[in-house]
Amino acid sequence: MKSILAALVVLAISVPAAFAGEITDRAADAEKALQAGDGAGALEKFRGAEEALWQAMPLAVQNVKQVDSAGGFGIYSERANHIYKPGEKVVLYMEPVGYGYGSDGLGNSQIALSVDLTVLSDSGEALGTFEKIGSVQVASRSHNRELFFKLDLSLDGLPPGKYKCNFLMHDQNSTKTAPFSTDIEIAG
Repeated sequence: MKSILAALVVLAISVPAAFAGEITDRAADAEKALQAGDGAGALEKFRGAEEALWQAMPLAVQNVKQVDSAGGFGIYSERANHIYKPGEKVVLYMEPVGYGYGSDGLGNSQIALSVDLTVLSDSGEALGTFEKIGSVQVASRSHNRELFFKLDLSLDGLPPGKYKCNFLMHDQNSTKTAPFSTDIEIAG
């Protein structure tokens, strides 16, 4: 029993270490190519390190903002406050990372994500859960890393008050999920 436990501990430690070694090795190769004056080769080797890191990391959602508008990755106008008139649309901008890649059947890589929402009252009571309230699919010849997700929410029917919106993003190309949240207020 002790030997099985020891083997499991070694396995648990070695799997992340294997990814870290691969990432480190590829980054070191990029550094060597750069020192040899091969900038393009260094960038290609560095992208290999980035790919290994991307595959090893969990799905996460960064830079969640309530916005007035969003037109592209890093291109948004942040909302001045989180207070909305009854019936006013809530627009969120976010940048998912660590997602997987599938195929669109035409030779392209495909990113596919969806989002669920649970609305909580100010006291923490769950008022409702809504599955797949938003989704994005992007097909590309490259493994794009700069992806933004704009989500338009209609929270009609919520009475005036403060609310927490808990989201769960799903990667349709893997079993990865990522929670994130934001607070809003419906004016009275």
